[in-house]
Amino acid sequence: MSLRKAINAKCRECAVDPLDAGSAAQQIACCVSHECPLHSVRPITCTTIPIRLLAQYGLKAEQLDQQTRNLVSGAVTSVDGQIDQLQRLEGVT
Repeated sequence: MSLRKAINAKCRECAVDPLDAGSAAQQIACCVSHECPLHSVRPITCTTIPIRLLAQYGLKAEQLDQQTRNLVSGAVTSVDGQIDQLQRLEGVT
């Protein structure tokens, strides 16, 4: 087994719940176990992650790393690339 396949398999084993919302790739991308040694090399989807999916996971976009945060759809970003909570609460998208 290649290193990439081993990492993918470990992330799938750890982060994926088939009964949870979202695809396996989305669940892995939304992993916030920053202390995990595989976190920075986990497989990241190219598919957008709806902001409503983050709400189902009990996450805020700020908890995600920059690569995953860029995939979040329906979020308003400020100039510095951070999610602007105030604009989202005011309904600006």
